[in-house]
Order: sequence, then structure tokens, then C-alpha cells
Amino acid sequence: MKKLSLIFSMVFAAGMAMAQTNQSVINASGKDQIATVDQQGGYNTSNVTQSNKDNVTTVTQVNHLLVAGNSILSNVTQSGERNDATVSQIHDGSNPNQVGLIETVITQAGNDNEAIQNQGDNSNTGLLYASINQSGDDNFASQNQMKYRNSAYIDQSGKNNTAMQAQDASLLLEEEETSHYASINQSGDNNYAEQVQNGHSNTAIAVQSGNGNDSWQTQNAWKSVASVNQSESGKNNEATQTQNGALNKATITQASNGNIAIQIQTGGARRPGNADYAENNLAEIHQWGGNENEAYQTQTTPGDGADENYAGAWQNGSGNLATQTQVGGFNYSTVSQTGSGHEATLTQSMSITQP
Repeated sequence: MKKLSLIFSMVFAAGMAMAQTNQSVINASGKDQIATVDQQGGYNTSNVTQSNKDNVTTVTQVNHLLVAGNSILSNVTQSGERNDATVSQIHDGSNPNQVGLIETVITQAGNDNEAIQNQGDNSNTGLLYASINQSGDDNFASQNQMKYRNSAYIDQSGKNNTAMQAQDASLLLEEEETSHYASINQSGDNNYAEQVQNGHSNTAIAVQSGNGNDSWQTQNAWKSVASVNQSESGKNNEATQTQNGALNKATITQASNGNIAIQIQTGGARRPGNADYAENNLAEIHQWGGNENEAYQTQTTPGDGADENYAGAWQNGSGNLATQTQVGGFNYSTVSQTGSGHEATLTQSMSITQP
């Protein structure tokens, strides 16, 4: 079988006072193509389009002079069977004031697609944007972003899809201006989603519809928000959210049969000068209709000032169980159950911080 290998890399090097530009464009159709792009230095741009089966794309971009108004861009579009795409983008730290945009987008349609994207390192201070859109069967997606101001999006439709996202590394307090946003949207059968975030101000959103979906979200920032929505069109869904830090908020909404929701929150002291921020833990679980729903919520916040815990849980259906445990703070809890065979267990320990 004939293998077509396309390697296209364009590098324009100039002095430090001159602009640098890399551009690569690859269009391939047929069988067993391989596209490899390696760009070093300058403002990197790569566009790869592949169609038909067994395509593979590997993009590596290293930027030396990223400044405001300039971007590192990678765009990979694949259609066909068993496509594979891997993108790696970093800034080498040679410019201490790099504030440009680092962006990568992978779009896959067909069977057995796989997408992996890695952005940034500890030297990065720019904006990171990563997006993966997959449609077809047995797709896999993974994205990893490090340090400041990250945005990651994964959209999957089809069967047996898996999505994983990890953002940031552990930061020192003086570096806590970082901000992360992660979103996963899945529709179809047997989907699995996991998001892990570190840093300062994190938001993670996962929306799942279909059968047998799983979602795990973990955040380690003091100003975190996590939300999971599993719609009524899905069965056997599970959602787990774990949050650490000072100011936590988590919401899970589930509908249909066999859902399980677990939320664990650990607050902590607010950062000095941030007394206006609202929650030191807030959690809600909504389970509506169907059978065998379960909800668990655990909250702990020994933070400074007014420690405010709130947990809710609303269940409508049969065979539901709700357990809420709150330790510390001025706790408030509400459990509402409608139907037969429900159980509710609540434990509260109030703590008042003296001025």
C-alpha cells in the first residue's frame, strides 16, 4: 500500500528587530497519509486538512517572540476513518512579556478518531485556547494547558467517546492571576468526561446526554465553580465534583434512571482583600424522575469571617437517597424528596469565627 508522507515546515528567520513569520498549509486526500509540521521560532501558523482513512497529523510549534497582538495558531481538520492528531504548542520563555494568543483547534469526523493537544509550560504568560470537535464512533480527546488564562473546549458526538482535560500546574500565591475555563459537551452512548484544574479562578462545565455517561471534575483553586448537567435523554449517569480552596460552588442536575451525584467541598480562609466574594461552599444536586437516584454532599469550611455553607438536594422519583454532611461555618441544608422509598441523612456542625 502506498504511503504518502507530507512534511511541510516554513521558517523565516530575521533579526530581533524584524518580524518573524512561520506558515504551513497541508491538504491531503487518499489513503494512509502522514502530515508532520515542526515550526521553531517566530509567529507560527499551521493548517492541516486530511480526508479518507488512516490519516495521522503531528504538529509541534515553539514560539520565541510572542507579543501582544500576535498568535500561535494550529488548525487540524480530519475526515475519514481512524484519524489521529497530536498538537504541541509552547513558548520558550525568551520573551518575559509574552502576552499573545496560543490557539489550537482539531476537528475530526469519522470512525476511531483520536486527538491530543498540549499547550504552554511554566514560562508561558499568554492566553491559551484549545478546542476539539469530534463526531463519529470511538473518539478520544485529551487536552492539557499550563499556567495563565486557559480555555479548553471539547465537543463529542457518537459512541464510546472519552474526553479528558487538565489545566495548569500548581502556582505560587504571587502568580494567582491565572484563570481557567474548561467545558465538555457529549452526546451519544457510553461517554466519559473528566476535567482537572489548578490555579486561581477555575470554571468547569460538563454537559452530557445519552446512555451511560460519566463525569468527574476536580478543582484545586480558591475561587472555583463546577457544574454538571446530565439530561433526561440519558441513563445510568454519574457525576462527581471535588473542590478544594476557599470559595467553592458546585451544581449537578440529573434526569432519568440510575443517576448518582457526589459533591465534596473544602473551603478555607479567604485571601486577604477578597471579602466581597460570596460563597465559602455552595452545593446543589437536582435529581428528577426515574429510578435509583442517589446524592451525597460533604462541605467543610474553616475559613475566616462569615463561613457560609449551603447544601440542597431535590429528588423526584422512587428509590432515592440523599446524604448531606456539613462541618464548620453557618450551615444550612435542605432535602426535598417526593415518591416512595427515599432516605435522607443530615449531619451539621456549626462553627462561628470570632473577630
